[in-house]
Amino acid sequence: MTAWRPYAVLVGLLAGAAALTALSGKVSQVSEAGIVMKLPERLGEWVGVPMPVMEVERQGLPVDTEFERRLYRDARGNEVYCSIVLAGKDARSIHRPETCLPAQGWEVLDGRYEDVPVNAGGVAALRTRALKIVRRLQAGGMDGSVERLNYYWFMGKDRVTASHIQRIVWNSFDRIVHSVNHRWAYITLTVAVPRGGGAAAAAANEAAARAAMRGFIGRLFPELKRAVPASSV
Repeated sequence: MTAWRPYAVLVGLLAGAAALTALSGKVSQVSEAGIVMKLPERLGEWVGVPMPVMEVERQGLPVDTEFERRLYRDARGNEVYCSIVLAGKDARSIHRPETCLPAQGWEVLDGRYEDVPVNAGGVAALRTRALKIVRRLQAGGMDGSVERLNYYWFMGKDRVTASHIQRIVWNSFDRIVHSVNHRWAYITLTVAVPRGGGAAAAAANEAAARAAMRGFIGRLFPELKRAVPASSV
């Protein structure tokens, strides 16, 4: 029974949060976004170009959902794809990548929380969720794969977290206690991990990709944050 206790507590918290949110009725106000919905053209040595949002991506989402995307490159040839989705009154636009990646043909090999130095006002480090994903390819009778690192986190008004559960708890609490519905933003960044070579080369390539991503996030986060909270989770 002891082994199951943490799971029972988690289920109870989620069920309670969902029930309270459902019973809370209409909120009196929708908070302003806690994020700047304009990705900079330059972040140090990184130069970004706008990327389109496909119509199929908009289907099924509330009409007040906002998007902002850029593909960034540095002088060494590294590329980071950055996407922001900002919910409107309805938070259905916001979800974890783990829920949609499998449907897109990606397999999640590893998931962890990583604290990235950002030095943005009161935040010394940003906690992110880092996924290692792979897509298996078959073409011309040959097998192959594409590997990427996917980092993400959520931002609300004075709220920052990489935890989907924490976001739900905060959202429910603020709706019930403060009668405020957060306009949550979901920030996701993707970098490719070069393939080829043996185990040592693969490890070195992954380490280099993580270093590039962490350096990029360190430059990006201060540009996005409107009001830095006391802490991030």
